[in-house]
Amino acid sequence: MVKYSFTLTVKDTKEQYTYALDLNYQQENSPEDIFIPQVRENLRSALQNQSQCAIRNNHLNHIIQTWIQDIKEGFRNSGLTLSLPLLSETNMEDLHETGYQDLPVIIPPNLSKLEPEMGMLPPLNFC
Repeated sequence: MVKYSFTLTVKDTKEQYTYALDLNYQQENSPEDIFIPQVRENLRSALQNQSQCAIRNNHLNHIIQTWIQDIKEGFRNSGLTLSLPLLSETNMEDLHETGYQDLPVIIPPNLSKLEPEMGMLPPLNFC
């Protein structure tokens, strides 16, 4: 078996994350057969856990197509640089929080000790 690795680089951080597969001779000759749904989700979850970035279906398809092409051309190391949103940012779309709906306790102001400081209205200058 031969080890093939894919390195994902996140554009803004320049950090690299790697995922590897061991392929036999038959899988090397037809790499598109390797990426069954289970392997695709393993790839997505591994890269998401490492990078803490959201990998959507279009990103995953781009990664897999690049990797398949590189395997067909005989490259054992493949890589791609993508601009990916953080997982925390993408989860905000799914947030359905109604918030704290109770009104706060209203404290009435104490106006009994409120007095003017000068004892009269300030002078008005109309110039």
